[in-house]
Amino acid sequence: MKVEERTKECNEALGKLVGKKIVDIKFKPYNGDCWRFYITTDKGKMVMSFCRDWTCPEVEHREVE
Repeated sequence: MKVEERTKECNEALGKLVGKKIVDIKFKPYNGDCWRFYITTDKGKMVMSFCRDWTCPEVEHREVE
């Protein structure tokens, strides 16, 4: 995947936080060179995983049903 495409994908993932109220954030190291942010909003949860050699975070959404 090209850097431009990955950047667009990252911006779209982060954009899902817009308009939501963040109620809690936790940070944990993961697997040596990686970290995770656990973000709880009024609409669900988002887990963002970062590693040193990644161009942007991997994002997982867990929406409230």
